[in-house]
Amino acid sequence: MTIKEDTLILWDNGGNKLWLFSVPDAEQYKYIEGKPCVTLGIAYENAFFKGQDIITVFDHYLTETVSLIEGVYENLVGEFRLYDLGGDTDCYIDFKMKSLGKLNVSGRLGSTFSSNSLMFEFEADQTLLKPLLRSLTVN
Repeated sequence: MTIKEDTLILWDNGGNKLWLFSVPDAEQYKYIEGKPCVTLGIAYENAFFKGQDIITVFDHYLTETVSLIEGVYENLVGEFRLYDLGGDTDCYIDFKMKSLGKLNVSGRLGSTFSSNSLMFEFEADQTLLKPLLRSLTVN
C-alpha cells in the first residue's frame, strides 16, 4: 500500500517544505509478505537543500504510530518518530509537540552509510499532523 495521493504536502511555509509522495508498487519493499504495510516517499526542501527517502512502516508499528499521532494531535503535546523498519535506510523524522500547538520537526533523509544524507529541522504547527494521519490510516 502507499499513500492515496501522488503528492501530499504536509508543510510549506515558503522556507521549509515537507511532503509525502507515492511510491510505485515495483519500488515498495515487502518485508513480510501478507502483513499490512505502507511505503511512504518523504521529501524535504528549503532554499539550499533538497532530500528524499523511502520509509516502510507495517504491522503493529503502523497501528502504534497512528495512535501516538492521534494522541499528539488531540492533546497538543507529545512526540513520535517515523522511521523505516528494515535495514535499507536509517532515516528518521522526529515530531515533538511543544506548548500551544508548536511542533518541532527534525530528521535525516538518506542513510548515514551513503555518500549523501540531509539533516533538517524546522518549526511547524499541529495542522501538519492531520494530513499525516490521513495518509497513514489503513482501511
